[in-house]
Amino acid sequence: MSPVFPAFVHVIMALLLHLTTNEALIRAVYNHNSISQDFETLNSDFGPMLQSEGLLGYLIEAKPANACQPINAPPLTNSTSVTYVALIQRNDCSFTTKVLHAQQAGYQAAIIHNVNSQALVTMLGKEDLKHQVNIPSMFIGESASAQLKRIFHYDRMAYVILIPECHWLSCCDLQHNCQLHLHPMRPRHSKQAWPCVSTHSHIFGSTPYLFIGFTLGIWILAFYILWFL
Repeated sequence: MSPVFPAFVHVIMALLLHLTTNEALIRAVYNHNSISQDFETLNSDFGPMLQSEGLLGYLIEAKPANACQPINAPPLTNSTSVTYVALIQRNDCSFTTKVLHAQQAGYQAAIIHNVNSQALVTMLGKEDLKHQVNIPSMFIGESASAQLKRIFHYDRMAYVILIPECHWLSCCDLQHNCQLHLHPMRPRHSKQAWPCVSTHSHIFGSTPYLFIGFTLGIWILAFYILWFL
């Protein structure tokens, strides 16, 4: 009977390891850096991946919203460290076209949101265009985009942090220990860099994954006791 147990353990451990690789997330920070919200997202399969330290920038709605034609450029700034992220509506043309228009307008990243759906999809690139994409892009649901729009309409100094992968063991207290060394970015007319943020609200957090992992650990222990004792 004993040889069966190791195989069972391997299955459980594989599930646990799967749980440690969460999707990417977008963290919106606002209200004088006192509040943040996390939104689940998926990276596209074309263009560069976000660097491990993440990307910090201002979010701007694309005009036209679907970015199927060239879009307006972000505001002019004297600082080369200021990063802009385009928020783009899904449909009407390919994902690659949308991201290329954001890139050509001067944005450093693009976020494309769903329409009438909260579903997340992995954006596929057109073979003849995706090699031209030089900025990272991500996909979010409609409600997440609506909340992001509300935040940035309410607070002009709000910003987003694009986090490529947030593992539930290394990222659950990211807001307190500031493990990510983000690209430098400063608010307009300020000589101070962004401080570490204390997160007060999470739409997508690590608690469910910790709970599931803990539960599976208890099951492993129980099976071990029943099998060998």
